[in-house]
Amino acid sequence: MPQLRDFLSRFRPAGAPGAARAAVPADQHLRLETELGPVLTLLDGLDAECAQLVAAAERDAGEIIAAARADAAALAADAVRRAGDIRRQASSEVLAAARAQAADLTAGGARQAAQAGELARPRIPVLARQAVALVRNLAVGDQVLPGDGERRPENPGGPS
Repeated sequence: MPQLRDFLSRFRPAGAPGAARAAVPADQHLRLETELGPVLTLLDGLDAECAQLVAAAERDAGEIIAAARADAAALAADAVRRAGDIRRQASSEVLAAARAQAADLTAGGARQAAQAGELARPRIPVLARQAVALVRNLAVGDQVLPGDGERRPENPGGPS
């Protein structure tokens, strides 16, 4: 971009007023080319060097990405293995807790059954006597069942 000084230099008087001098306008393009030409030729080699640097950076980035993917795959495989181990451990803990609870319930049921047996034990003779008395006093028609020593029941359809 031209600077303000370059723009204003176009309007500078070419000479003193009055006598006209022949002047040749300055060729800015040629002047810039002569000043910048050597500098730009030095930069020509940098373009190839930049391309090499970009290619090397892309290659390094590819290697880094490949290594990161390999690490991620290894971490994922390890996580799957550890998740299986943790799942097995948790299921064995739950199973152990369920077995312990079942054993406690079984022991409690056994205690309740023993208590019921202890409560029923003194009643058994009384209940047995009552049952025997009911059976003895059971009248079939006018006959009493054996055990009284009196009469035997008749068996209407069977052998006597």
